[in-house]
Amino acid sequence: MKRIYLLVALIGCLTLSSCKNENSELGDQHFKEGKYQEAIAAYTEYLRMQPRDIKTIYNRGRAYEELGQYDKALTDFRKVIKEDPLNINGYLSIANDYYHRLKDYENTIFFSDKALEFDANNVLAYTLKGKAHQKLGQLDEALTSYNAAISINKEFADAYLSRGSLRVYKKQTSKACADFNLAKSLGADQADDLVKKYCR
Repeated sequence: MKRIYLLVALIGCLTLSSCKNENSELGDQHFKEGKYQEAIAAYTEYLRMQPRDIKTIYNRGRAYEELGQYDKALTDFRKVIKEDPLNINGYLSIANDYYHRLKDYENTIFFSDKALEFDANNVLAYTLKGKAHQKLGQLDEALTSYNAAISINKEFADAYLSRGSLRVYKKQTSKACADFNLAKSLGADQADDLVKKYCR
């Protein structure tokens, strides 16, 4: 009789685990299809069983973000870094998708720096930090950040675009055009328009 109870318990655990995985995978599928509301529902169901699953919390935050529910996204991204203080994606999402979007450039820099504490070679963090410094009128700091991103990855087009826009502002047109042309050669969509506008 004891064996039967153990067998039933084991089947129950396997079934429950399977359901949990199905909800997580279903959420990912909905997200890929652009069905963000359905993705949130599936992720939330999964999180009832696994409330500390970082990947699912992060993915739900991204789904909230896609729906423009930025405060809910921020809540999830903050949960991610609470559960995993080394999670670079959590810091970058807070910096870029929340604070930079709100034009809160001081917090953009703060959370970009947090990401860089754990990954000193993160080109996105450097570029994002540079954009925030530029918006604050801190042009030397912006240039330093863009240069750092480019020195780490010479094929990161966004850093060239951003540095080019800084150089336009500083009336260094020939250097700006060099950056825009490099970004264009790397396939950046908006680079062609910038080349046409500034590089005749």
